[in-house]
Amino acid sequence: MRVAILLATYNSERYLEPLIESLCNQTYRDFEIILVDDGSKDNSGTICDKYAENDARIKVIHQN
Repeated sequence: MRVAILLATYNSERYLEPLIESLCNQTYRDFEIILVDDGSKDNSGTICDKYAENDARIKVIHQN
């Protein structure tokens, strides 16, 4: 069974990397992470994109 994890982010760069790292390091591997950047004013969107480039399980949606 494939699991989808949906995370809405807004100005959360301080917590985002540890959160994504924790999710990616789980023993269960059949999942995808969908990160929704809700128009962050900090580097949250850039962080999301960086992880999506390096892990095919991560998708990013940018919203204004």
